[in-house]
Amino acid sequence: MQISTKGKDDVYIIEILGRMDSISSKEIEAKLNDVIEHNKSKIIIDLAAVDYISSVGLRVLLAALKKQKERDGSIRLASLQPFVRDIFKMTGFDRIFSISSDQEEAIDRFNDQVRI
Repeated sequence: MQISTKGKDDVYIIEILGRMDSISSKEIEAKLNDVIEHNKSKIIIDLAAVDYISSVGLRVLLAALKKQKERDGSIRLASLQPFVRDIFKMTGFDRIFSISSDQEEAIDRFNDQVRI
């Protein structure tokens, strides 16, 4: 599992590569907490290279979303693989998270949100 980060405009993008399971979740959670604590109000988590997510991985994402909302920030997910998207639908997480087809769409939605 690898995590890469980059900024684009006022959006912070986290790309996760590999599996999100009990083995990798602590590292992912630490990175998300670090980003949130450094006042990044707009975060995109790109899951294009995630081929598996366990309940532990879902819990990490949900905890990050809750923490981010407490700080009046937002998290958007992008580029979910079909298997991961199915997991989100089965668990109802697709109704909890804002999900975009790719990073550009997620950025556009952040920008649209500002204009409202």
